[in-house]
Amino acid sequence: MKNAERKKSMVPKGVATFLPEGAARRRTIEKTLLTLFGQWGYQEVITPLFEYLDVLSMGVGEELLNRAFKFVDRSSGRMMVLRPDVTSQIARMAATLLSQNPLPLRLCYSANVLRHEEEHAGRDREIFQMGVECIGIEGVEADAEIVTIAIEALNRLGLKEFKIAIGHMGFFRGLLEGLEGDPAITTAVLHAVARKEQAELERLLLRAKVPPKTRSVLLELPNLFGGEEVLREANRLTRQATCQNALRQIKIIFDTIRGAGYGSALLVDLGEVRRFDYYTGMVFEIFVDGMGYELGGGGRYDQLVERFGHAVASTGFALHIERLQTFLDKNGFREDYYAADLLLAYPVSGRADALRIAQGLRREGYRVISHCGLKSIEEQILKAQQMRAKHLAVYGGQSSRNLLWIDLKSRAKSRLNSEELANALAKSR
Repeated sequence: MKNAERKKSMVPKGVATFLPEGAARRRTIEKTLLTLFGQWGYQEVITPLFEYLDVLSMGVGEELLNRAFKFVDRSSGRMMVLRPDVTSQIARMAATLLSQNPLPLRLCYSANVLRHEEEHAGRDREIFQMGVECIGIEGVEADAEIVTIAIEALNRLGLKEFKIAIGHMGFFRGLLEGLEGDPAITTAVLHAVARKEQAELERLLLRAKVPPKTRSVLLELPNLFGGEEVLREANRLTRQATCQNALRQIKIIFDTIRGAGYGSALLVDLGEVRRFDYYTGMVFEIFVDGMGYELGGGGRYDQLVERFGHAVASTGFALHIERLQTFLDKNGFREDYYAADLLLAYPVSGRADALRIAQGLRREGYRVISHCGLKSIEEQILKAQQMRAKHLAVYGGQSSRNLLWIDLKSRAKSRLNSEELANALAKSR
């Protein structure tokens, strides 16, 4: 019997279920971030949960497509894919549906993406993301804006001790410029750098016959991590023009963000290359002590929108909301959860009056649970606690002050009329 009941509640690994308290916190995070994004001029869009594989594959690289969930559309016979990435969808949207809109486009979203992950990998298969995309601005100004929004998003949620590790795809690609070989090797090198796999990286570089000087710099990438002194060290290691340009851009981004008062969160990580193949410039990831994975990241992708037919520079980032919520919960970044502002208890004879009072409070924005049939005060208090109500009031008849207000902490009682009840709730907000 127990096994049968357990099977009914089982869900696939890598997906999440949110019960009322967790769902409420999730909505609070969403509201906070969407409000922030809107204050920067970003407008929300909602993308499809699934798309045609041949269309989305123009923007999504082979590695990500291999991790996507695919199925056949019964109507057309075409292959479809559950959304593995939102940025590619927004790039398609910008190149088609929004192609006639004036630039820049500032768009934001809250969505889940679905990717196949091996069970031993410890990663989610359903990932809740919130992010912004700035489409139509070249250069470091938009990159600095994106990183600043990411920092301010974490600040709004109460995080203070986090780090933004900034790299640049131009530095990595500059080191490989002029090398002839299999593009698959270059991709494999990128992934080895991203995963900090030194032995595999050295094997690949030898296989690709990378010159010793360039090979030594590439092998040094995982160590090019820290403060701005890393930029000076990288300047010493290579004078290649593309690499130098990348380092200059990182320096400008640092100076801009520091000038806005956010410099303490920044680090340089020239081994930060992000594995999605559409990144072309500045890239970054967000880390906090106590989490084994990044909380989010992003960067510049100037060629992605062009894959869908409209060349335009772009940059953006996304936060991994479930990881963020897990960190907040574990570290006490949450208020007491209440399912309602008020439990309004009443006898059968007071049903109509209680309904009228409750409706008036709801119109003023309060969450009110009405409950009929309770008798003793202790029974009423217990019911309020069980229902996670913040306050308790009991309707008691036709007198002018026909409501008994009970403080759930002190058990103190006072008589109120409906107007005084509304005032008491307002003071408790």
